[in-house]
Amino acid sequence: MLRTLWIFIFAIVHTACCSLASIFFGLFNPFSKTVNKIIRLWAKGILKVSGVTVTVHGAEKLNPEQPYIFISNHQSAYDILAHVVSIPGTMRFIAKQELFRIPVFAQAMRTVGMIAIDRGNSEKARESLNKAIKILQNGVSVIIYPEGTRSQSGEIKPFKKGGFILALKSGLPIVPTVITGSVNILKKKSFHVNRGSIHVYFLDPVDVTEYSFETRNKLVKKVRDMIVQKYKEVNESN
Repeated sequence: MLRTLWIFIFAIVHTACCSLASIFFGLFNPFSKTVNKIIRLWAKGILKVSGVTVTVHGAEKLNPEQPYIFISNHQSAYDILAHVVSIPGTMRFIAKQELFRIPVFAQAMRTVGMIAIDRGNSEKARESLNKAIKILQNGVSVIIYPEGTRSQSGEIKPFKKGGFILALKSGLPIVPTVITGSVNILKKKSFHVNRGSIHVYFLDPVDVTEYSFETRNKLVKKVRDMIVQKYKEVNESN
């Protein structure tokens, strides 16, 4: 309990400091190298104090100069930290509305281009997708968790279509991404942080220009099938 308490205290102070720095430098350029370094410093600090290592597989499949839409399964709050340190180039994430109610942290996320999505309001959800398109046009990658929530069992849930519509509108490739191990670090509705390893697998990018809005369900199925298959392969090999 003392270790977990220390991690939470560090995370709060560290997040506050990084948020203030992000707000300051983000006012000049929300997508600058300095802001990117601050965001990665935030993630690396919490991971290190938590005793969590991140191993990346398939990074050679990515072009650091190319923006992508990363579609990933979702197991833990530590998924975001793992993706921040593993995705090359400039990256921002689409996060649930609740995170944008945290003082200072919320202002920092807005300043540096993170996107809030309210899945309970279709009009606001469309506004969020339009904001994401503008960010992608700046050469920024976006990470999306289409399950909409963390999976307690590790089983991959059905995918929501918002991220795929974003891909079709932007024309940018989707990178199916599998994350494993994070469910053992911090489980949903738990406050106990365990040491451990997280593995991030980047699969072959999917060219969305082969699909249309009429065939978007096929795109959703293809990406989800790739993620589910890789997830099963990894679990079976362990």
